[in-house]
Amino acid sequence: MNLRDADSGKILWQSTDDFSVPDVEHEAHVPRKILKCKSVSREINFSSKEQLENFWLEQEVFLRDQSIESECFITVWAHYFSNDVLNFS
Repeated sequence: MNLRDADSGKILWQSTDDFSVPDVEHEAHVPRKILKCKSVSREINFSSKEQLENFWLEQEVFLRDQSIESECFITVWAHYFSNDVLNFS
């Protein structure tokens, strides 16, 4: 996972932690200079040898112990929705 300055593409923070274990909370301490960016992009890379079915990703962003963003993504592998990603935020 990494965080970038969305305008310049410069990586401001990245981690190679293993995020594959369910129900484990991961904490990141990002540099203060990220607050000066007009926009920040997040990138999460994952792979699997098997087709992913019922893939679910939840992400909540906290700033000083206060939730400032919550996202839920579901990948649907169905005949009518092949490989579409649905965002329920």
